[in-house]
Amino acid sequence: MSSFLRPLAYRHRWIYDLVTAISSLSVGGVARLRRLGVDALADRLEPGAPVLDLCCGSGEAAAPWIAAGFQVSGLDISPRALELAAVRHPSMRQVEGLAEEPPLPEASFAAIQLSVALHEFPRAERDAVLRSCLRLLRPEGWLVLVDLHPAGALLQLPQRVFCALFETDTAIAMLEDDLPSQLKDLGFTAVQQQLLAGRALQRITAQRPPSLLPPKP
Repeated sequence: MSSFLRPLAYRHRWIYDLVTAISSLSVGGVARLRRLGVDALADRLEPGAPVLDLCCGSGEAAAPWIAAGFQVSGLDISPRALELAAVRHPSMRQVEGLAEEPPLPEASFAAIQLSVALHEFPRAERDAVLRSCLRLLRPEGWLVLVDLHPAGALLQLPQRVFCALFETDTAIAMLEDDLPSQLKDLGFTAVQQQLLAGRALQRITAQRPPSLLPPKP
């Protein structure tokens, strides 16, 4: 369930952009928010390595990867979003599909980014998305996940107000869960969590192990 403001923000781009700008102030602004993924992994990857931006939308968070010279694919369920991404970032390969069941071959990517998207999924579907990431990564490939985290004392109230106005029950559910532990249980290794923006945001990096064994059931 979501408030009436959420569909309104997606229908009118200026509302969405304003909400994004305000909510990103605590992390250093919109440009900084969109660079969190590439800044975490750029020095761990070969130049020009294949990268997937999962739930890419119109490509805002993919743009820093493209600028850094990586071979970027973007997957999204929305044809309209992918059309916008194609106009803004013609070098990005657009893939239409579900993040839970991406129409892509196993071990295709050196890195996968999920930027402020995982909280949109219910718990069971979130698990399926992370399993897909494990499948699509090359051995020793990297996942970087940027998303909500329970805020510290100073930002608890603003976070609650934001979630009540613009998010769904899935976001509240994710705030109750331990994502690093979930990643470890699925088979990811080298899981590291960094808390940002008064603890209201988390950036997690995790690695697919060298073995090609399937994820844990």
